[in-house]
Amino acid sequence: MTLNVGVIGVGMIGQDHIRRLTHVLSGARVAAVTDVDLDRAKSVASDVPGARTHQTGEDLIHDDEVDAVVVCSWGPTHEQYVLACIEAGKQVFCEKPLATTEAACERIVDAEVAAGRRMVMVGFMRRYDAGYQAMKDAVRRGDIGAPLMMYSSHRNPAVPPSVTSDTTDRKTRPEVMTVRDSV
Repeated sequence: MTLNVGVIGVGMIGQDHIRRLTHVLSGARVAAVTDVDLDRAKSVASDVPGARTHQTGEDLIHDDEVDAVVVCSWGPTHEQYVLACIEAGKQVFCEKPLATTEAACERIVDAEVAAGRRMVMVGFMRRYDAGYQAMKDAVRRGDIGAPLMMYSSHRNPAVPPSVTSDTTDRKTRPEVMTVRDSV
């Protein structure tokens, strides 16, 4: 059996998911894509055999040939797409964040509970990252004393040419949390 997947948001992360679905995993095919930049969606779809382009995320979700959805769009759109997937009875993998507010996350959880089955997965992979696990172990062992705050920054090994040091500067994307929250 083949799982027909729709991808909402075909920027760098969305295209990486498409690559995995088409070249790494078996049993899945990308059936449809969409993006706020429809020309980009059409270009990406042209490189994926049999993939259709939809005008909107909602159109993709309601496509009868799409069995499951991967949401890689801009964070503030995640809630609407995840809720639409739950309503349509379709499994959904959502890139982080699940939603941009606590209330929005609670609405998603409530909708999934009301549906009576698990339907939502969030792409939170750092928990399994060897570097993050080593840091967590060092904190647990007390190797560095009692930390008060942690600053964590990640740089992908490769980025598109449009990304420069100006767009990845720590001042534009601070990721500060207390160690208590992360351990």
